[in-house]
Amino acid sequence: MWWLLLLQLATGAREEALPARPLLGPKPLVFWHSDELHFQVPHDWTLHGPVGTVCVSGDDRVGKSTLLSLWIKNLTQNKAFEFPAGHARTSFTQGLWSAVLHSEETQLDFHLNLCDSQGLKQVPELQQWRLFAANVLVPQVLVYMLINVVQVDQLRDLARMAHQFQKLGNNSQQHQRFGRLSPHLMVLVREESDLAEQDGRNLTDHLEQVLNSPGYEEDKALIRQVFRTREAWSLEELPKEARHALREGDFTAESARSWRWSGEAALKQVLLAIQRRTLLLPQGPELWEWYRSVLATVNSEEETSLERLIGHGERLDVMRRRRRWLQDCFGRVLATLAGVAILSAFSSSLGLCLDRAAGLAWVLLSVCYLGASPLLKMPMRGLAERVCDQLYLKGGEELVKAICLEASSQSAAVLVASVLGLLSYPLFTAQLRSLLKRIPLPSQLHRSFVTLFLVLLALLLSMLQEVLSEAATSTPAFLGAFAVVFLATLLDGITLLQKVLHNRSCTTASAVGRGLHFWIAQRDAEVAALEASADWKLHFRRYSECDTLWRYRRLPLWQSWSRVLQALGLLTWSWLIYPHWDVVFMLGAGVPWCLCQCAGAAWKASLARICFLNAAAPIDPVALVDRKDALAICNAC
Repeated sequence: MWWLLLLQLATGAREEALPARPLLGPKPLVFWHSDELHFQVPHDWTLHGPVGTVCVSGDDRVGKSTLLSLWIKNLTQNKAFEFPAGHARTSFTQGLWSAVLHSEETQLDFHLNLCDSQGLKQVPELQQWRLFAANVLVPQVLVYMLINVVQVDQLRDLARMAHQFQKLGNNSQQHQRFGRLSPHLMVLVREESDLAEQDGRNLTDHLEQVLNSPGYEEDKALIRQVFRTREAWSLEELPKEARHALREGDFTAESARSWRWSGEAALKQVLLAIQRRTLLLPQGPELWEWYRSVLATVNSEEETSLERLIGHGERLDVMRRRRRWLQDCFGRVLATLAGVAILSAFSSSLGLCLDRAAGLAWVLLSVCYLGASPLLKMPMRGLAERVCDQLYLKGGEELVKAICLEASSQSAAVLVASVLGLLSYPLFTAQLRSLLKRIPLPSQLHRSFVTLFLVLLALLLSMLQEVLSEAATSTPAFLGAFAVVFLATLLDGITLLQKVLHNRSCTTASAVGRGLHFWIAQRDAEVAALEASADWKLHFRRYSECDTLWRYRRLPLWQSWSRVLQALGLLTWSWLIYPHWDVVFMLGAGVPWCLCQCAGAAWKASLARICFLNAAAPIDPVALVDRKDALAICNAC
């Protein structure tokens, strides 16, 4: 259909509009402060889309940084981009360094975050536990490098550094829940001997044989529990002349060919492991929040810290699954709205039904757009998360746990989107129809054009969200838009309060006149017959009795309530995506600027209301003609 073709054209235009983005890093994102790990991401590291993370860990001086540099050059064909590697006995890498390769550069379906870990043997035991726990909890794939063969003492070191995960105890349910966070383990054996291997580079069978061999069963069981999926591969020997070539940046040296081929084979296995976990990959802002949550867990000495992180990970999984579902629904709902637009152009008898269908589709589009936003953040120590943590730790009922899984920023975004969509639809359609009335066209075409405009607006918002994603972290822009929305909320709230007080005074003033009507109906038969008629009942079924007397008729509140609720919805949305901003927030902040053009008339109306509120009785409506004119001008804006 034509609207599906329009979607494809919009997607192609969006991809062409995206500029080529530079590679990020390598930079130390996780660093030591005293004996705790801290996290800081550069402000220009903006990522939108799924991000796969692989961390390379192991002993000191085993070639972790050099291997990551090979992978970068293989994926990007960038000869100058590499991890800094020290060539002294003291390790150059401290904490965790990261380099992010954009999917446009690597042609993968996800951005790739390559993480280089500090050597585990150069820090005290407590820091070893924390550094290794961060290496396990942050990535989807953990590459653990050894030298020569997989020995029992090396596995004991691996189990000893996994001490943090002994907090899971023997509870099978906890181990099952931890499986969602467990990374895929690749043991990469750097060959420095002339051992003859029948299986070539794949050493997975040898790893499983060692893990199932007798001796140190408790340590080996811990490794099997922490790493549910695992494999082992060999990395060919790096001759001395090849090492000198690599120090000079020459990764194409002939002497390093075998090492290079084995390293590229390991990279293919890493990418396959990440692709198998594509549905669990975090979005860009989610990744940085996950870093903070992991470091808060590994730095904590509480016994329940890992249990808290597991519950947080489960909520994130629910959030990601719902995001994918909303993204799939967005195109379908948009196609449905376009179909309603076409149908309304040829069917005037179904006008009311089609209008309601278009309104429902617009609300669903709002829910899909905001609910699937990659800018939504979900900190581990939020208010709802703290309450849910207590319920988790106390072993609450399954219903309570199910509700806690839904307590996320995405659920709040869905509620905000429902309110914004429900309130913005009559606003948009009323303004557009007032403009289209100036064009001599049939009324059903007016309805069709209005719906088509909503389709184009949804497409435009989707395109701009991707194009402006790089600038979505501008703090001055966010603060400026927030100030405008906050001021609009304050002014609309004051206006609503004034109208409510005005209506209350009108109701009180008209109560005497409406009370006298009872005695008139008792004495006058015609009035009594009028009250008993069907027209009388139909009229007061639609209108309130408080508005019977024209002099004390109340002002309508639905427009004021609509503006206040929309402004509150935008403020809530800004809180959910802070410190980022998106097109919806900026568009909502731009609307009040139109109202500022009517500042003089609005100020005059406010003075009239204040004078009215200070009066003992309501002012005659005839005397408020100027005030109503000013309000009409502002509403037109």
